[in-house]
Amino acid sequence: MENRVPLPTDNIYKFYALFGLLLIIFSVGAMLYVNQSTNDLAFNVAVEYETLKADPMRSVAEEARFTVLEKKLEIAGQNKKIFMVCLSVIIAAGGLMVWYGFKKWHTEVQPVQDEIAKLSLKKLRREVGESGDA
Repeated sequence: MENRVPLPTDNIYKFYALFGLLLIIFSVGAMLYVNQSTNDLAFNVAVEYETLKADPMRSVAEEARFTVLEKKLEIAGQNKKIFMVCLSVIIAAGGLMVWYGFKKWHTEVQPVQDEIAKLSLKKLRREVGESGDA
């Protein structure tokens, strides 16, 4: 099987930066999904919950249903907060990886690669100049 997406395996800092970027992208997507699914749950039970809440003379079955819906909304809200905190931590870790990886890559690795490329070009020009004279 051929790899169609070339992975940056030549440099660990480049890997850190791109992996951190991947964490950020997927965490933002997960945040959107968690928010949407919690909103869907709330909207699906809102009418029945409010109807039961407004009725002071609920039957035993209606009281049980009201309690379940109330707990369901409460748990969904708590889960959303926990998921958002966890995803925020992942985004922060991804941001640090991006910052650290790109900083090290740009300040330590890339200048050396640029210097190597310049020296190689000088060497090739000298070799071409010497062989061109012959």
